[in-house]
Amino acid sequence: MAQFCVEIADSDVERVITAMCANYGYQANVPNPEYNPELPLDPENPEFITNPENSYQFTNRMGREYLMNNTVAYELRLEKDNVPTPTTPDITDPQ
Repeated sequence: MAQFCVEIADSDVERVITAMCANYGYQANVPNPEYNPELPLDPENPEFITNPENSYQFTNRMGREYLMNNTVAYELRLEKDNVPTPTTPDITDPQ
């Protein structure tokens, strides 16, 4: 399988990660899927938990999704552009 790689200067990595997270809606804390509202909030039953996907993983995933979504959008546009236009049916007024 081919790899698509980019190099980011060490001094710019945090800027890129921060921008991707802001632009694509990363949240450091996410709703706890095991939260039970019938129980009291406590360390054993938190409403939110630390996001299991860190900001670097999120940025990597968003980059992959961007490439996949753009590929599909391009291919769909090609298909739509190549759909033949149907001929108009011959319908006349008999009067």
